[in-house]
Amino acid sequence: MRRLAFLLSFVFVLPVVAQKRRAVEPSPGTIRIGALFSITGDGSTLGNASAAALELAASDINAEMQTMRLPYRVETFIEDTAHVPANALAKLEALRTNNVGYVIGPQSSAEAAAVRELANANNIVLVSQGSTASSLAIPNDTLFRLAPNDKLEGAAIAALMRADGIDTLVELSRDDAGNAGLRDSTKNAFIAAGGTAQNAITYSATTTDFTSIVTSLGTIVRGIKNAKPSAKIAIYLSAFDEAVDIFDLARLDSDLTSVRWYGGDGVVQSQALLAKAAVASFASTTQFTAPNVGLDDATRDVWQPVSDQIKARVGFTPDAYALSVYDAAWVIALSFVESRGAGDLRTTSFARNLQRYWGLTGSTAVDANGDRKSGNFDFWTIRDGQWIRTGQYVDGHVSR
Repeated sequence: MRRLAFLLSFVFVLPVVAQKRRAVEPSPGTIRIGALFSITGDGSTLGNASAAALELAASDINAEMQTMRLPYRVETFIEDTAHVPANALAKLEALRTNNVGYVIGPQSSAEAAAVRELANANNIVLVSQGSTASSLAIPNDTLFRLAPNDKLEGAAIAALMRADGIDTLVELSRDDAGNAGLRDSTKNAFIAAGGTAQNAITYSATTTDFTSIVTSLGTIVRGIKNAKPSAKIAIYLSAFDEAVDIFDLARLDSDLTSVRWYGGDGVVQSQALLAKAAVASFASTTQFTAPNVGLDDATRDVWQPVSDQIKARVGFTPDAYALSVYDAAWVIALSFVESRGAGDLRTTSFARNLQRYWGLTGSTAVDANGDRKSGNFDFWTIRDGQWIRTGQYVDGHVSR
């Protein structure tokens, strides 16, 4: 009913001349929403859940438009980037050629950095559900991000590690904008909270053989144990689905199996980590935990039905990043109706509606850089071969 009232408010404030113009146009306005998702490759868990969320949102929006007798319909154009920045740029160019003015995605910060200038130059609104790099926190561009940036996430996971008694941090990260940002923000927050951190091990996004990487990681952990036997060590992994290959090697090292492991949002609720029994067992043994944008239990009746419908389509429970795709589609639709599809009003209308919308993931309000303001997180841990929510970070405090 809230959305219906919102749409009605736009209809009743339209000037009479606009209503007359619509009345003589039998064809409904088409709200063209593009998507840059990782349907294949690293990040395919979020990519496939995001695609299902967008298609469900389009169906729900179109049903409501029809019920309201409004002459608008959503049409979606989902492109698979395979998590590759160059692919994202090529796909965005194709969407631009197809006159798509709104694009949800891309998922990663590396992809967002690759497409940002093209989007700005062509007034294309980008709404990333997964980009967190603080290096992309830039005002007055057309990139909006519904994932809190890495500084907020870093503070959350650092607080959890300190609450778990961890005093020494060893970081392993993929060398791209998003994961590097998470690595640095987590390290800074951990040190600020009284912990100590080793120099991070990084690897290229094109790495396929992690043998030497994992060997170096084990050597570092053994060095810390020898120098300070009482140290409570944790490994923080900022990665995507290549975490499967890393875990598959790490499980063979008893020192890496004996410490706690934590991760960034790039691996939270990843189905790839559950697909191989030996990997899932290692994750359970090390209590592997990663943060996700928090969902409010008080509004479960709002987001749970949509979550269940997405799960029925993809076979697993979508996370909050995927649910934010559903919210983004609704904000796009509301903005299109408000502006009546005027290209010169696209960004300002979207920004205004984003500030006042309250969806499945709560308030979608953003800061001056277009990044989500809210910084509450849920913590998810792999136990017995499945992801379990084990804690929360709300208003700067960890609770279980």
